[in-house]
Amino acid sequence: MIVATAGHIDHGKTVLVKALSGVDTDRLPEEKRRGMTIEPGFAYRPLADGKVLGFVDVPGHERFVRNMLAGVAGIDFALLVVAADDGPMPQTAEHLAILDLLGVSAGAVALTKIDRVPADRVAEVESQTRGLLAETALHAAPVFPVSGATGAGIEALGAHLEAAARSLGQRQSGGNFRLAVDRCFTLAGVGLVVTGSVFSGIVREGDRLVLSPAGVEVRVRGIHAQNRRSRDGRAGERCAINLAGEKLHTEAVHRGDWLVETRAHAPTARFDSRVYVLAGEERALRHQASVHVHLGAADATGRLAVLDGRSIAPGTQGLVQLVLDAEIGALKGDRFILRDRSGRRTIAGGTVIDPFAPARGRATEVRRAVLAVLSDDDPAAALARLMDASPGGVELGRFAVARNLNETEAQALSARIAMVSLQCPAGPIAFSPARWKELQEAVVARLGRWHDDAPETLGPGEDALNKSLSARIPPETFAALIRALAREGVVARSGACVHLPAHRPRFGPADAALWARAGALIEAGGLRPPRLRELTDALAIELRPLEAFLGRAQSLGYVVRVAKNRYFPPHTLAELAGLAETLAGDADDGIFTAASFRDASGIGRNLSIEVLEFFDRVGFTHRRGDSRRILVDATEAFPSTEP
Repeated sequence: MIVATAGHIDHGKTVLVKALSGVDTDRLPEEKRRGMTIEPGFAYRPLADGKVLGFVDVPGHERFVRNMLAGVAGIDFALLVVAADDGPMPQTAEHLAILDLLGVSAGAVALTKIDRVPADRVAEVESQTRGLLAETALHAAPVFPVSGATGAGIEALGAHLEAAARSLGQRQSGGNFRLAVDRCFTLAGVGLVVTGSVFSGIVREGDRLVLSPAGVEVRVRGIHAQNRRSRDGRAGERCAINLAGEKLHTEAVHRGDWLVETRAHAPTARFDSRVYVLAGEERALRHQASVHVHLGAADATGRLAVLDGRSIAPGTQGLVQLVLDAEIGALKGDRFILRDRSGRRTIAGGTVIDPFAPARGRATEVRRAVLAVLSDDDPAAALARLMDASPGGVELGRFAVARNLNETEAQALSARIAMVSLQCPAGPIAFSPARWKELQEAVVARLGRWHDDAPETLGPGEDALNKSLSARIPPETFAALIRALAREGVVARSGACVHLPAHRPRFGPADAALWARAGALIEAGGLRPPRLRELTDALAIELRPLEAFLGRAQSLGYVVRVAKNRYFPPHTLAELAGLAETLAGDADDGIFTAASFRDASGIGRNLSIEVLEFFDRVGFTHRRGDSRRILVDATEAFPSTEP
């Protein structure tokens, strides 16, 4: 269990921690000289059962609240410290508000310095403190009168903390490993060490992790968990982790970074959330307000967009989108604190709903409905409802990252819920069975109307068909959808056209005569069909009429426009696609280059580039730099269904 102190400056937090643990957490020379805590300090108390109680002693001065916020990230238990002589003070109230906004519900109160005041003053301060707690999650917290100087009450408080640790038990270690970095230093003979509270997951020696948001890859050389050498570290523990990496140095690590598993590395500068504005605020939180966002150990500046109305009144809550000036790590359910533009006053707190918020349409009724679904803490319920609410389906990989589901948890979730999943370049996209049926019926109905309106054409291209539907789907997802429907025999694909399987258009007499000549020339070109200008010369026809004719030929599935000046027969494209598939299959890594495709096809560099860029556009290949990989079978991408 991790315990954090909270309270006003000079109320005896550091003395109390020393009395409980034997450790003076003020380690900096300036802290010693000034007699005040500036940076969070750390101490540990071994328990009889072999476990260790961790303490985070936070600064109480108003100028160092941002340091206090870094210290309380990921804690289990709050120890609110109130001096019996002063009673509750401004930072007592602010620290308590912060704990409440962060959802800390386990805690106790230490009334310190009782040796300095009479018993009736202790009772008076206890009553004042209980009044302060009344409207917070800590309303039932027990109060312990103590003295760090005489030791009075320390034993009883320590026994309560140990009992609380036993009752809380070990935190669940599900999800991907995430540690909020609050310190970084180097030790002679050891190397670079980062420390922080573990929010989720488990880390083991030898694991490969990522420092986020920078994306620096590191390897775990050693672990200290709760101040003890350990082979692993897990959620609910403070850990010091010795790291190694090629690009790793102290300047690359900052307070506020995250040390995470690779699949949890998803930095964001824009996220949607629900915030609660403190009831004591004088003014409403307005749209486009400048704020400081404290999440984990990070402090980032940005602006706040209110998604329902133009402001959120004190004592109420509302949906907002936070647009930050720099990327941070944020996942669903992460709690954060908002402070004012100057960073001197706590004004609100909230919970992340969607770490991958859209820049457009953020305040629409549809988007607010999606956020209502995403607010559900049960990932299974949220995913099931989201698949029904999302016209374009749900990216399962992104959903799992947003919820911090590890690979095993994500697979188990997908197995529990009925869905239709499409494999897309960005990963699997899932639809609910009901939504899939709606899409299938919408595509069939739209193709039927298309055939009725233009019986001479084979059918629309995928993009035109997608645009004609009431809710447009992302192009790569729609391409995968059409391939799936084609496999099921619901639709057919001929070249670039989509049509109902039974539909058979034909050229009119004039076009048929022209195709007999043009088609012969295109076929004669083999893997290098003639350019449009070459066709105009050979056919003695102007460019515009020829382009219009070839457009009609494409709608019938006779040709496919691969580049601005070049049309291919579908079977020729299928042959070139098969060649690309062979090149990828012969490579150990499944990757081929434009140069290898040029050499194997013999069609020249420029035409090779045009063909490969077409393959990228239709979702047959995916390009990264000068390399490409195959996404779907060539026979599936280019079925042999020419008229």
